[in-house]
Amino acid sequence: MIDADRIGHELLLTSDIRAKLCHVFGEEILDEAGVIARERLAAKVFGASEPQISNRIRLNEILHPAIREEIYRLIKLAPQDADAIILDAALLLEAGWADECDVIIFIDTPLEVRQQRVAANRGWSAEELQRREASQWSLSKKRQLARFIVDNAGSPQSAVNQLTSVLEKTILEHRGVGRQAGSV
Repeated sequence: MIDADRIGHELLLTSDIRAKLCHVFGEEILDEAGVIARERLAAKVFGASEPQISNRIRLNEILHPAIREEIYRLIKLAPQDADAIILDAALLLEAGWADECDVIIFIDTPLEVRQQRVAANRGWSAEELQRREASQWSLSKKRQLARFIVDNAGSPQSAVNQLTSVLEKTILEHRGVGRQAGSV
């Protein structure tokens, strides 16, 4: 399992990325300890204003290549007998990483549940979630581009069961088991 969001957060702690971001966004994105304050950076890049859109593009130009490089590094480190490598990336499609994947799975979570989770796990308000989601491709577009959709409206175990079923099917197809003649 490769978590692109975690990789991005770890990269913010590196001196190279910090220097590039400070050059673009100024030292005001740093906290008192000289570490990038993610909430300060987020205020500059998430939103619909022209400066925020421009800043988000600049941020992605810095971070996405570094995240991609780390993803490739982790893929190369994966055991050769691994059944699957799962890339968990909210910006998978926007970043152009979908071409690296055999299948796209969309985890469909109702807005109310997403709001509860980000409030509990990240301390975000409903407005902050909306601001960030508005900075991404629409959920309907992501759903359309996915081969499979996992319904995450119920219990976590239900979503795990659905995802497990999708992964098992995908692994079998990749191995050529269960393919019908002429199917793609």
